[in-house]
Amino acid sequence: MIPVQTQILDVVGERLKNITEANGYFTTLQKIERANLEPFKNQDMPAINYHMADDNLVKPINTAQHERVISVLIEYYTLTRDRIFTDIANELYADIAIALERDVSAPLVADQVSIRLGKIVARLEFETMTPAIGNGQSPYCGAIVLVRITYWVDRHDPFTLID
Repeated sequence: MIPVQTQILDVVGERLKNITEANGYFTTLQKIERANLEPFKNQDMPAINYHMADDNLVKPINTAQHERVISVLIEYYTLTRDRIFTDIANELYADIAIALERDVSAPLVADQVSIRLGKIVARLEFETMTPAIGNGQSPYCGAIVLVRITYWVDRHDPFTLID
C-alpha cells in the first residue's frame, strides 16, 4: 500500500527523468534524487532534487471525499560560467514545466501534452520559480520551482486517488 502523496511524487520523478537534449529539452539531466539532504557534486549536474513541501486540505467534496493540495518543491541545478544565470534558470524551469506535462511514453518536447500527470490528479499549477546562484571554483545556478498539485482522495482511504 502506497500513500497517495508518494504515488504523486513517483509520477513527478518519472516525468522529470525524461529531461534530455535528445528529447528536445535545454539540458540533459544527470542525476535525480527525492528528498536528498546532501549537496550535489559537480559531476552530478545538471541535477534535480525534489520533495513534498506540504499537503493541505482544500475542502471536503462530500462526507467521504476530500480535495487536497500537495506542494512539491523541485530544485534543478547546473554548472555555469559564461551565461547570465537568470537565463539559465528560465531554461531549467522550462524543462521542468514541459517534462511534467509529457507522459513517460511520449517524453519529447514536441509530443502531445499529458495534463494532470496523466489525469491522476485534478490540477497541476506552477506557482513560483526562484533563480538560485552559487559562486566559487565551481559556480552553479538553478531554478527552485514550487508546484501545487490538487488531487481528490477518499478521506478514509489514503492509498487511492479519485479521478
